[in-house]
Amino acid sequence: RSSRCVAAVSAEPGQHRFFVGTCDVQQHNEIHLVEFSEDTAEVSCKQSFAHEDEVWFISPSPSDARHVLTAGVSHAGGKTSPAVSLFRASEGSEALQSLASLSDEETPLGAVKTALWDPHQEGNIIVADGEAVHAFSGASGGGGRLTRTTHVNVGQRCMGACIDPHHRQQVSTVDDGHLKTWDLRTSRLAFRKDGAHLFGARDVDYNPNVPYQVLTTGEDAALRFWDLRQLSTCMRSLSGGHHHWVHRARFNGHHDQLVLSCGSDSMVCLWRAGSVASAPLGEGGAEDTNGSRPPDGLVKRFEEHEDSCYSCCWSASDAWVFASVSFDGKLVVNRVPGEEKYRILL
Repeated sequence: RSSRCVAAVSAEPGQHRFFVGTCDVQQHNEIHLVEFSEDTAEVSCKQSFAHEDEVWFISPSPSDARHVLTAGVSHAGGKTSPAVSLFRASEGSEALQSLASLSDEETPLGAVKTALWDPHQEGNIIVADGEAVHAFSGASGGGGRLTRTTHVNVGQRCMGACIDPHHRQQVSTVDDGHLKTWDLRTSRLAFRKDGAHLFGARDVDYNPNVPYQVLTTGEDAALRFWDLRQLSTCMRSLSGGHHHWVHRARFNGHHDQLVLSCGSDSMVCLWRAGSVASAPLGEGGAEDTNGSRPPDGLVKRFEEHEDSCYSCCWSASDAWVFASVSFDGKLVVNRVPGEEKYRILL
């Protein structure tokens, strides 16, 4: 089955669990709950749930391991339209329980690019489509409908969005080659960087440990790090791992000098970005044997995929495990190489 999304289950500590969604136009789709065992290095499917719509984005609730937000494309009634829904994936059942959804007539959306839980307000979600960012309430479960509270036009060809974990009501987006940060309280632009990438920008992620620092990826096969308060210059640019568009990149939540990325060249790359991290390598004894700080750059390229890789994520229960999925439906779970792990820890 074709797939474009994988996401870690964060509300179940101690287990490497991930949700994977399929996006097949011709067949019924599914959501799979998979688990990785460190003891056996095996990946097993714990449950499968029927899901009528294509799943392009999936986001498990940070507070309830069984609540999952999906976004994608519906073909109900022969009509193609965006779909955003909240489900409960109950243990022991193959049917998803619908908790809330959007009414497309009341809240029309373009093609959904991102659907995220608001870390500052339980029950709120942020959805970005091709031209706007929307905030909704009612995702606590049981209300039956998501109600739009904010709508901000962000420009044409928006490709992704990320919520600022350090400041309420702030969201960064990427469209064409632009990086923009929006204040949802006033619906105004807070920061802007034109030409963030040579071609189009594809994704944005906030550093969970450093306020105002974001990472962007682009069609120029590069990852770039920015301080939103000083956008005149790029803090750091990393390249050489990918040879085509970089669709997704994510900071490691525990050790932000580690960055994970994947792209349409089928590659998954692990990067070292110690010079812009909250605790740079080289401080506190984390130096190479010659006493110098390890340089920023590619740590390892993982080549298990054979098709475009649109999604990757870190495990929610361990800093050293991560997952990726390619368009042909192949899910791969990998570990940070031991040499890099102990370079950070020792």
